[in-house]
Amino acid sequence: MFLKCVGFNRSKHTSSSKRKYPTIIEELCRQFSLADLRKSTNNFNDRHKICYRRGCSLRGGVYKGSLEHNGVNDYAVALKRICGTQNQRVIEFKKEIELLCQLHHPNLISLIGFYEGQNERILVYEYMSNGSLDRNLERGELSWKKRVEICIGAARGLHYLHAGAKRTIIHRNIKPSNILLDANMEPKLADFSLSVQGQPFMSEPKPIKVKYVAAVKTKRLQ
Repeated sequence: MFLKCVGFNRSKHTSSSKRKYPTIIEELCRQFSLADLRKSTNNFNDRHKICYRRGCSLRGGVYKGSLEHNGVNDYAVALKRICGTQNQRVIEFKKEIELLCQLHHPNLISLIGFYEGQNERILVYEYMSNGSLDRNLERGELSWKKRVEICIGAARGLHYLHAGAKRTIIHRNIKPSNILLDANMEPKLADFSLSVQGQPFMSEPKPIKVKYVAAVKTKRLQ
């Protein structure tokens, strides 16, 4: 009887130790199969590639697809492929999943689900048909009224991150290219790969250690 109990406890511990993400993440965020994602993009055909940001050369590995979601068979999604096994990319991938699966606000991009394999990882977001704010500003088609509305919406998203979530979240990468616009021109903050979590809201404030690496352009000396 003692051996059976030991064996049961060991197997239970092993199954929990193999879990990649907390149980709440697995419950809130859907894990897709690679086959489903390939099918939704016609095997990641170049015709499905999209480019949200100004100056993008379509090398970002973002594709438009359609999947079943909330009872809708052809729900438009954006699939962001992250290839390679670099440690920093893996960390940013998991950070974005753990944050966005638990955050829900009209002015934050929604993460529908993800896929994680050995050499490839894919994030599945809601599709933002009007692209990024910087591209819209470049076209010069936004009225001043709409610009103010977009600023207010982005500010609401930031306020939620700073004071509305269970823990204070510092985005660290707010810029026009990371503010996406949906079909109704509503702004949503995107790209949480550099975000950090602070203390629980209303707790005693403590300093947050943030590393910043400045980009330096070098010129060849002649």
